[in-house]
Amino acid sequence: MRTIKQEHYFPAIIAIHFILWWIALTLYNGTYEYTSKNIAGEVFSSWAVTVFAANFIMATRAKWVERIFGGLDKMYMIHRRSGIIAVVLLLLHFIVVPRDPVYTIGKPMGFYSMVLILIGVILAALPLFKRIIKYNKWLNFHKLMGIFYILGIAHSVNVPTLTSELPIVRGYVYGMALIGIAAWFYKAFLYNLFNRKLKYSVDSIKRFGNDISEIVLKPDKKNLTFQAGQFAFVSFKGINRQEAHPFTISNHPSDNGLRFTIKALGDYTSNLQTSLNEGVQAKVEGAFGCFNFKKAKYKKQLWLAGGIGITPYLSFLKEVNSDYDVTLVWSVKKKEDANYNDEIEAEVSQKSNVKFVLNDSDTKGQFTIDRLYHSVDLKNQSIFICGPEAMRESYIKQLLQKGVSIRDIHYEEFSFR
Repeated sequence: MRTIKQEHYFPAIIAIHFILWWIALTLYNGTYEYTSKNIAGEVFSSWAVTVFAANFIMATRAKWVERIFGGLDKMYMIHRRSGIIAVVLLLLHFIVVPRDPVYTIGKPMGFYSMVLILIGVILAALPLFKRIIKYNKWLNFHKLMGIFYILGIAHSVNVPTLTSELPIVRGYVYGMALIGIAAWFYKAFLYNLFNRKLKYSVDSIKRFGNDISEIVLKPDKKNLTFQAGQFAFVSFKGINRQEAHPFTISNHPSDNGLRFTIKALGDYTSNLQTSLNEGVQAKVEGAFGCFNFKKAKYKKQLWLAGGIGITPYLSFLKEVNSDYDVTLVWSVKKKEDANYNDEIEAEVSQKSNVKFVLNDSDTKGQFTIDRLYHSVDLKNQSIFICGPEAMRESYIKQLLQKGVSIRDIHYEEFSFR
């Protein structure tokens, strides 16, 4: 199935909105007096309503929605950027729409809704606040976005609008609003009833010397069903109020249990390094993600990993059949950081169709595509990338310069929040 990428998603929602407004205005023969400012202001506000509604749908983590966007990680990035766009649209609405001198209860509703939504999106999007605000506090405030949204909808039905005079636009905007409110209510109040988490306990912990821990969980009863390369949301009893965070599953689906390899990058993961012990209870939700080498166009593939980004490939390696031609490149700062080098070497030694390259930048410098490939070598290949954003963007730029189609480059987002 073809997936919607952000370069297609945003033009699509823009086009749909403007086409519906154009049709509605063309067919309108009523008596409502409006100016170009009325039209612009309400186009902006109704657009924001539908964008936020789509965001609430994404937040449900529904599998069918995830498949549409090609993975939960991609969907969450679109979700974040959509929120910023929607706030800009609200601000434009506030600036452009003409002021009616007649007071209605809807006016303060609209103002407070806009301010609260603006605060919520700033807290969610700006890196400064991501660093200083605890995740659980941010999450609790973010859950209130649905209430702020409902306040905004209440504003729109309590002030005279052109939208209310246009059946096509009215049906689309308020239909999306109702769906969005239902999606928010489901996520806020019903999600845990319909998405039971599987119970596990910590079977073993291996702490490496480079702020990385390997955590193996054993199931209490049922083991999670997943595909190689997927991730799950995991919470541990007694750790950060049992917050659930996403981690890639680094063992094979046929194993009884789950292995997660986690680097200390924030408060939560640092607490796992210092406070987690064997026997602690855990809850797992998933699996999520569409990072799957079997679904790629070509069986000749280049896998690029950076640091902890090796995790999905540990699972991939166990599934590579003889009809694939794979080169795995793992970039680390120094050779001692390659905690899974022996495991990979052992797996690769049994597969003549898999080549493994370990690049430690301290002695070999930063890895570049030119070290292995010329343009002709990259034709008819599928590329997979997992690692820090700066590394990923550098690799993508190099690959595009060599004529690789963006459709043949597959990657995972490291950060959801």
